[in-house]
Amino acid sequence: MKTFRKFQSLICSIALTLCVACAPLGAQAATTNIPVAIPGVVLIPLQLDGQFTATVNPVVKFILPFGARLIGVSANARASGGTSPTLTVDVEDDGTSVLSSAIAITAGTPAEGTVANPAIADESVIEVILTIGGTSPTWNDITVLLTVVRT
Repeated sequence: MKTFRKFQSLICSIALTLCVACAPLGAQAATTNIPVAIPGVVLIPLQLDGQFTATVNPVVKFILPFGARLIGVSANARASGGTSPTLTVDVEDDGTSVLSSAIAITAGTPAEGTVANPAIADESVIEVILTIGGTSPTWNDITVLLTVVRT
């Protein structure tokens, strides 16, 4: 009976995965919604505390310890100052941007980027680049959130 239950559970999991994969595409979220039946979704929050006044390349650099598929990148800055301050956030995988274009930030408003290169190899070097412009610009407390699925 235990073997039958395990087999039944496996068949149900496969059927659920197939149903999700074959479901017609309707309105899509900017970040792909992964079914809870699929393990391995990892959120990587990067909190950059303090004030930034000039371009920083990179502001964050780390090695991703596993292969992954990038499904979302979002960024936000708590506040900005100066005359016409501008901020874009880019994310690079081994020196190549993973986004179709850098994310333009408006203070206090989270923004999402469009992922152009989702495959991230095991042990890839990930960098976050802040490009700041304007007259005497200041950007405070920047958050970048990477959402990946382990492969």
